[in-house]
Amino acid sequence: MPPDDALERLHRDLGLKRLSAVWAKLEILIGLLAAAVGSVVAVRLAARPETEVPEWAWLAPVLLVALGGYLALAGHRSHLYQSNNRLVAHLAELIRSQHQPAEKGP
Repeated sequence: MPPDDALERLHRDLGLKRLSAVWAKLEILIGLLAAAVGSVVAVRLAARPETEVPEWAWLAPVLLVALGGYLALAGHRSHLYQSNNRLVAHLAELIRSQHQPAEKGP
């Protein structure tokens, strides 16, 4: 049985939905990009004189770094779930093959 069939059976038996590898990669990319933009904005704010920067101006870079990091971790978590699902499907298939009765000859 091909590995994809075992994974499909796992999803069907447990009522799981398929996770998109492309969406997980996009989450990681967008999250890292947001965190990088937040870091650059924070460095530029730090380089300016203290009197020019209002206190609330730090909110945007802090939020970008925090939410970008969260989004990148969410994408990584999705990849981990996909990997674990493939491993569980493989192990379930191995267990099923061990418990099938041996075929009797004529």
